[in-house]
Amino acid sequence: MHRHWTYGDWLNAYGSPDDQQALTFHDCTEARILWPSLAPWIAHTTACERCHVAAAGMQLVPDEVLSCPDCLEAAEFLWTILQDLEHFEPAVARELPRAEGYMEELEGLPLQDQISRVHAEKRYQQWGFCQWLLFKAKDAWHNDPAVAHDRSALAVAVAELLDPAYYHPQWLADLQAKAHAYLANAHRILADFSAAEHHFLVAEHKLRQGVGCLAEARVLSLKASLLIDQYRYTEALAVIDRAQGQHVKREEWHEVGRLCMQRSVVLEALGRPWEAADESSRAAKLLDPSVEPHLVAIAQQNAVAHLIENGHVESARTLFEELPPPGERSVTVTRRGLEGHLLRAECRNAEAIEAYAETRDGWAAMGRYYDAALITMDMALAAYAAGNDQQVATCAEEASVLMVRAAAKHEAFAVLALLFRAIERQTLNRAVLESVRQRLATLQPS
Repeated sequence: MHRHWTYGDWLNAYGSPDDQQALTFHDCTEARILWPSLAPWIAHTTACERCHVAAAGMQLVPDEVLSCPDCLEAAEFLWTILQDLEHFEPAVARELPRAEGYMEELEGLPLQDQISRVHAEKRYQQWGFCQWLLFKAKDAWHNDPAVAHDRSALAVAVAELLDPAYYHPQWLADLQAKAHAYLANAHRILADFSAAEHHFLVAEHKLRQGVGCLAEARVLSLKASLLIDQYRYTEALAVIDRAQGQHVKREEWHEVGRLCMQRSVVLEALGRPWEAADESSRAAKLLDPSVEPHLVAIAQQNAVAHLIENGHVESARTLFEELPPPGERSVTVTRRGLEGHLLRAECRNAEAIEAYAETRDGWAAMGRYYDAALITMDMALAAYAAGNDQQVATCAEEASVLMVRAAAKHEAFAVLALLFRAIERQTLNRAVLESVRQRLATLQPS
């Protein structure tokens, strides 16, 4: 019979903070970031008879478990871990340490061969392996979308093979929903919107078979990103509000901050720039830099972008100079592009062109060719402002090549053809360039 994970299960599985299995678990899951706070609590409750007796048979709810103030802060962190891992069954404690070894066995094979091995060999069919794959997929979203796709696709294969007689069937449905949502998000990042829509439909179907409001909130948050990329802003705002309501109830402020970032993007697109700027500022305050430091950086960069777009160039420069050093690759590339926008707003067009060129090369190196094409059009605007018509024509040609590599829509090439026609007829002006850039931004490949 299925039951909840209790403190006694946790303590029996992991022992003291020095236990090697616990440290392996710490390395392999999202819990690694909270281990410094988790370890002292396990140490204390192992040594403190009063806490041990009070907690051992109870579910991990801080206001019920704690009888000793020395444990309070660390216990809340542990509860956060268990929420993040969702329905964490005792069996997973034995599975997680083996997950990385399983991936090493499969690493050199093509994805389809990896999936075939998972189907053929039951030892791979473990919740812990699936959870580990999802963590690795999430970790790769911003730096290597292709790896994120392969890890989440393999996680979906594992999740669909898990035995509902061994794992809680409703919890399993939540895990399967999460896996499909992660795969959908990887497809979204790779601009395969039709595949993303399919996997979100599957995820929502699985949610109806599950029980977890946290799983639902995560799926909704990821789906909102797809709706934003598809310019379905009104739908996105409604989905964001639903997800945000779930996280506010649970006082999960980091997740609320993530959703504030999405709201900011939507409000900007809906022509509400001041509300968008407020949401970016709120996101920067709510996001936890110890959890996802790159998101804090992105929120801060968004606040700078809003100031530039609304003509507050001096304030934007001040805030830009206060930004912390970028960490992840995609954040570094985004920040260089933002610097290009700021330099162009300051009429430092030669420097802006240099910044845009580095940004273009960065996106292209990551396989994000359409983003590279869009930043190339920004470079064309800077070149036009500098009076360099020949460089504008070169930028148009480079953007065309990048759009081919991105498998852009036919409409995108038709829009770019208008630019080539204006260049050929010598009727090019700033309004034409800006119109082409804005229209291309609405024609992301699907």
